[in-house]
Amino acid sequence: NTVSRALANLERDGYVEGHQGRGTFVADRPTREGRAAHSLARLVGESLTRARRLGFTQDEFVAALASSGPTGQVAKAARQRAVLVECNDAELARYRDELEAELPLHVDRMLVEEFETKAGRDPGFLKSYRVVITTFFHIHEVKRRMPLDGPPVVALLAEASIKTLLRLTELPEGSTVGLVCTTATGGQNLLRSVQSAGLLHVTPVLASTDDPWSLDRMLERTRTVVCSEQAAERIRPSLPKDVELIVADRTLDRGGIELLRDLLLDVEPGTAHRS
Repeated sequence: NTVSRALANLERDGYVEGHQGRGTFVADRPTREGRAAHSLARLVGESLTRARRLGFTQDEFVAALASSGPTGQVAKAARQRAVLVECNDAELARYRDELEAELPLHVDRMLVEEFETKAGRDPGFLKSYRVVITTFFHIHEVKRRMPLDGPPVVALLAEASIKTLLRLTELPEGSTVGLVCTTATGGQNLLRSVQSAGLLHVTPVLASTDDPWSLDRMLERTRTVVCSEQAAERIRPSLPKDVELIVADRTLDRGGIELLRDLLLDVEPGTAHRS
């Protein structure tokens, strides 16, 4: 019957495992190693959990899944090319990993300065990309260099990690906190991340590693410093021992990733679009 066939197909592909006398369970490991495979395994587990909360059995869930699409093996979505534009290498690498784990994309990385130079000199290179991705911090810089017939531009929200936010919420009202990036622009971006999280009880002091005077001024006022990964590498050796250094690794907003997924499904390749 339909349920048996669906379970057999899932077991054959390695997504579920059958145990004699115990039943069928989601496999502990995905069939293929890699970030995308782990994302798929998480999706299967979350979907089964939600189905059980709604009162459906696993067999009923699998039957509904089998009847919702065409039978037979579905071809894996081909990865499309995208270019990601950001202001530092650490976040470029982390965001690239996030996007490739969640979406059928092959992501090339470019620093903002590199993108501006190349797009100004040879805008035709963008024709090989389905989409240009950046954060809201740099959307205007990217759009300014985009040709009229270029691919869609999508801006994603970069949020401070929950670990960083939790530490900042523990600080007393009125605490002075240093915010450090490798450039003044990066410091402004970090400030916006903190403010967008509603952390208005602290008093920020901005500094950048390319301005030693700003670092000295900051350390005169605070012993709590939040900084980007690249800035941490540069200032950690010279910081006084009583300084608390909080490395703010930012992550991409889940809602923005889902909007990007919808765009990849809905917009035909070669169709210009601005987000």
